[in-house]
Amino acid sequence: MNGQKILYAAVALVVGAVAGFVFADRANRKELDALRSEVAQARAGKPAIRQGADDPGAQPNAPASAPAMPTAQEMRDIIAKADARADDGNYQREVGQGVYMYSLAQNDPALMPEAIRLLKRAEKSDPKNFQTVLLLGNAHFALAQDGDAKLYPEARSYYLRALETKPDDANLHALLGMTYYFGSPPDAPRAIAEYRKSLAKNPRHEMALQNIAAALVSTGALEEAQRRLKELESVNPQNNALDNLRAQLAQARNAGRK
Repeated sequence: MNGQKILYAAVALVVGAVAGFVFADRANRKELDALRSEVAQARAGKPAIRQGADDPGAQPNAPASAPAMPTAQEMRDIIAKADARADDGNYQREVGQGVYMYSLAQNDPALMPEAIRLLKRAEKSDPKNFQTVLLLGNAHFALAQDGDAKLYPEARSYYLRALETKPDDANLHALLGMTYYFGSPPDAPRAIAEYRKSLAKNPRHEMALQNIAAALVSTGALEEAQRRLKELESVNPQNNALDNLRAQLAQARNAGRK
C-alpha cells in the first residue's frame, strides 16, 4: 500500500490540477493571463498598449508578446491588492483561482494557503458557487499531497458539497475516491466505491481506471484489477503508471501463491 501511495502521489496532484480545468479551462487560463497582464502593467507603470490598429507604430498583424509570469513577490503584491478589496467576492474568487493556478504551475505550495484564504472569502459571499467550492477542494487536496494528510478530509468535504450541485460529475467522484485512498488511515473500499461511480458515468475515465486498479490490487481483488488494467491500456496505452501497476499486480499474485 505504501509503495502504491508513493507511486500515485504525484499523479494525484496533477489530477487535482486537471480537475480545476474540467469545469472552466478557459476561466482558469483567463485568470492567470489577467494576473500576467496586471504585472506587466505594473512593471511599465502604465496600462499596456494593445498592438495592432490602436498602436500606430506596430507592424500589421504583429502578435502581441505574452506578459511574463509573475514573480513570487509580484503574486504577493496581487494578493495584497485582493486583501484591500476583501468585500468583493468575485474578485476574491478570481485572484484566489489565479494564485491556485500559479502555485501549481510554479510548484510553489507556500502560496496555496493564500489561495485558500481568498477563496474562503469568495465562498462566504456566495456559498453555493460551484467553481469556488471545487477550487477549495482542489487547493486542500494539493496541500494534502504536499504532505499534510489531515487536509484530505477537508478536501473531501468540499468535493461532497460540489457533488450536491453536480452529482453525476465523474471527475468529482474520482477526486473524492482519492481523498479516501490517500487518507490516513487509507480507506480503499470507499475509494473503490467512488471510482466505480466515476466509471459508471464515464467508463473511459483514465484517472479513475488508474486509481481503481491500484486500489483493487491493495485489497486483493486481483481479477478485477487485471480487467481494469486492460481497460486503462485501451484508453491510453502510453499511461505512465501501467508498468508499475502491472508490477504491483504480479507481485500480489506471486505473494498469493506462497
